[in-house]
Amino acid sequence: MIFIVLLAVLVPFSALASSPMDFARGYLLETQEEFALQRLELPFEVYNASVRADLGDLRVFNAEGAEVPMHLRRSEARPVAAQEVPLHLFRVSSRSEGGQDYDVRLQVRTSDHGAVLETRMTSLPAGTDQALLLDASAGTEALAALRFELGASSSAFIRVDVRGSDDLFSWRTVGSGVLAFMEHQNGRILQNRIMLDGKRWKYYLVTGQADLSLLEAAFAEKISSDSGLTRRFAPLRGVRAGDGTYEYVLPPALPVDVLDLADVENAVLGVKVLVPSGDEWRSIGAGSLFRMNVDGQLLAGPGLALRGPHERFRIVMQGAPVPLRVGWLPHELVFMPQGAGPFTLAMGNPSIKRTPDMLAAMLEDNQIGAVRLGTATIAEPVVLGGEERLLQERSYTRFVLWTVLGLGVILLGFMAWQLIAALDHKK
Repeated sequence: MIFIVLLAVLVPFSALASSPMDFARGYLLETQEEFALQRLELPFEVYNASVRADLGDLRVFNAEGAEVPMHLRRSEARPVAAQEVPLHLFRVSSRSEGGQDYDVRLQVRTSDHGAVLETRMTSLPAGTDQALLLDASAGTEALAALRFELGASSSAFIRVDVRGSDDLFSWRTVGSGVLAFMEHQNGRILQNRIMLDGKRWKYYLVTGQADLSLLEAAFAEKISSDSGLTRRFAPLRGVRAGDGTYEYVLPPALPVDVLDLADVENAVLGVKVLVPSGDEWRSIGAGSLFRMNVDGQLLAGPGLALRGPHERFRIVMQGAPVPLRVGWLPHELVFMPQGAGPFTLAMGNPSIKRTPDMLAAMLEDNQIGAVRLGTATIAEPVVLGGEERLLQERSYTRFVLWTVLGLGVILLGFMAWQLIAALDHKK
């Protein structure tokens, strides 16, 4: 009788415990040995195979089918406001005799601390080759970029080279690019930054073949918000939903954060992104995407920022349709390779419940969290429980399991009451 009661109690728990066969499909994992923890950057294939917007259907199993501890986290680009500092801008001649490095010391007077006080020259006549001398001697940090502001002029494309120096004599190339200021019928083209090499210099010399008098102000940027993060991209494939409107479907958990042009040349596209809102569509962003080649140098915009996931959305295009792509910062799955391998990443069950996160507290520990992690990658795909696991769990199945569990507990309590009553009767 006791065996029957234990069986009635344990059967529901074993039925509720997850196994590889509870999931539709998965991927074998290749791991690095001799690491207590493994790190897997989720590729697009995993997002595409998962059916949960919260990635709650991901599990890692060892070769014996036992679930191992895992933790899912995402690297996010924190919205750090760029620390901008205005730089004093001086206009000097860029003529250099004999092809030697620029020596502007004869044109510049500096203070004892190195700050530029004035340039010893009169206004330059029109058509004279010019350069901009930027004074960054007051700063103590390396610069990530230089940002420029254009005067009240019309459209302009200005290709510039930037050199750095600490003594106004020896110059080293630290950056180059194309500055673009243009109003287009499909949107605005704005590229006003030149990325630098990340080293600190006291002075910067900006030269170019165009008229630099259009540049009226310069700013130093100290921080790049996406530093150290790797963004992944995937092409968009959609269907036409109307005149100039296309509809797209993405994996429910893909954390898209940018919309951009794919690998195209000389394209400018105005876009507006819409997502479902009841029976209507609401706008979540609009802007201009551009990508062009100027004097042999690629000029590409930053894209349109999004806040995903967005499983279904539409794009209204202003201009000829061109290939698009979306970008995201991928999740990272950390797991403990307990037991024998190979290990399997399972997914594909919309009704499965999340398991307790056993590694979260461990990874937050300053000592354990700093331990080196092995790198895991997905290998060949495997079929586990099949497509039937993609169906929503029927409500009566769970009702039966909990009913059996409840009857088992009641029966166990009744037997315990009978045993206590029998002992009291003997006494």
